[in-house]
Amino acid sequence: MFPAFSQFPEGQIIAFALIFLRVISFVIAMPVLGSGNVPAPVKVLLSLTLAVVIFPVLKFQNVDYIKISDQVIFLALREIFVGLFLGYMVRLFFFAINIAGEIIGVSSGLASAQLFNPAMGTQSSVLEQFYTILATLFFFGLNGHHMFLLGFAMSFELVPIADLAIRTTSFADFAVSFQEILLIGLKLSSPILISILLTNLAMGVLGRAVPQMNIFVTSLQVTFMVSMFVLIVTVPFFVEEMEFLLRNMTEHFMNAMKVI
Repeated sequence: MFPAFSQFPEGQIIAFALIFLRVISFVIAMPVLGSGNVPAPVKVLLSLTLAVVIFPVLKFQNVDYIKISDQVIFLALREIFVGLFLGYMVRLFFFAINIAGEIIGVSSGLASAQLFNPAMGTQSSVLEQFYTILATLFFFGLNGHHMFLLGFAMSFELVPIADLAIRTTSFADFAVSFQEILLIGLKLSSPILISILLTNLAMGVLGRAVPQMNIFVTSLQVTFMVSMFVLIVTVPFFVEEMEFLLRNMTEHFMNAMKVI
């Protein structure tokens, strides 16, 4: 049925399959494209297209030595691991946004309203959804997907597909990356957290001064209005912080390929 397909050496056919495994693992783990609202046939077709584009430009070193044996199973698992690992490194950009949105949602009292988050494929609060949509627009506006796809194409040079070794000595350094994500999430939510704290202190003083006032009921509306006001005022600063976060995640993404 495909007479030209049989003319390819066995090693190149296996190499293309390994490239496809890394690409589809990366696409599944990526934010936005890897979410649950993107149909599976679209993910497979996109992965196949990227694999077809990447395969002709790669320079293989020992691809002719790849044969169908027990090592192929290990190579396949290794490519799946590399694709998932790099895909989740891209998701770190959105993890900080999700942490900030979840903290603000719980503090402002909006966490009880749960909506489907298309970027992560999970249920999230209203403010987390707002921050995620804003981060997604900013991500595509700065061509962040081009940056990471270009870096992913470079991963085949830094992490050859026919290499049987996995360097695990530097994986402990990525614990610092997750610590930075938590700190950035707290930093993004700190203006609203501080305003809510000051509002609660003011309402506590007002409650002691006017005992007849029902502070518990009144503070909910006041806290919500103060949170929304500070949220609107701090949106420009939030966008600037996302630009720094994107550069930081790009640096971590490039460093991740050097230690695998």
